[in-house]
Amino acid sequence: MNNLTLNIGLLGLLVSTTVQASCGSAFCSINANWDEHSLGYQGWSADLRYGYSHAEKLRSGSKTISADTTAAGEVENIGTYNRTTTATLDYSYDDHWAVKLILPFIDRKHEHNIGPYTGSMPAGFQRFHARALGDIQLIGSYRWAPNLITHSGMGMKFGFKLATGKKDVGYDQTGELPDEVALQPGNGSTDLILGVFWHQATPASDWSWFSQATMQASINADPNFRPGNQLKLDGGARYVINQNLSALLQLNAQWNATDSRADAALTEALKPSSSGTTLSLTPGLSYAVTRSTQVYGLLQLPLYQYVKGEQLTPDSSITVGVNHRF
Repeated sequence: MNNLTLNIGLLGLLVSTTVQASCGSAFCSINANWDEHSLGYQGWSADLRYGYSHAEKLRSGSKTISADTTAAGEVENIGTYNRTTTATLDYSYDDHWAVKLILPFIDRKHEHNIGPYTGSMPAGFQRFHARALGDIQLIGSYRWAPNLITHSGMGMKFGFKLATGKKDVGYDQTGELPDEVALQPGNGSTDLILGVFWHQATPASDWSWFSQATMQASINADPNFRPGNQLKLDGGARYVINQNLSALLQLNAQWNATDSRADAALTEALKPSSSGTTLSLTPGLSYAVTRSTQVYGLLQLPLYQYVKGEQLTPDSSITVGVNHRF
């Protein structure tokens, strides 16, 4: 097993499993699925990663705005901290079939003031802090036989996001549930996940490439909340700096449809406050500690953000992790 085989999986790093909401409860998370874009490694692998973002910029459309402090109710002027620790267990049965289990642990803190303000003083303050298991994913994949002339390959993935996450966390002060369902570690929805991917890795070259498209849609949701469907398009390259160190660069586009039903997020004017489009650039590095163990880090930088209604958005997010093949 060479360094090329170990590193190629990092090309498929950006696949979101959560939906943006008005309180900035999510960001484009990282999927360190090492076998999805690999050359057909057989056996077990495990991945542990940590992601962090701070959504503090209130946005409407593509522009940043100031929070309205004159009206009664929530004033989104403080922010949301997202910390996600994700364990992934992957098993490749042969050169074609593989399955993985994704277990996210969500640590999310959201704070906002209550209006209207009297001068510079808000009418009140609320804090929400959830630390619990999120929605588990179970995903299978199939890789067709590689093209030995072009040194490229392609495949498809299919699976489900399960409604396993805790969804009844209340505000610290009162225990009252927040209006934004997407703040919770779980949103109560079972989703279908479908995707296709392609990669090319020429043994004589220091460069390798990938692209993928992934769709996620709710097939069984809570009567009062249905998350909007998602579409992700990702493409990127890896450059081998030396035997152990590789540089990574990706361009990631994500579209989220509007959440629906009674508990979907709304603005003060009762207009939808979910869904949006994000285009991000994601540079990173991976380092082979041993032939079987890699560490990696990535920085996600939004190039363009467009949201419906009013939503908190982050300026960046970071992900660090370690992957081991048994």
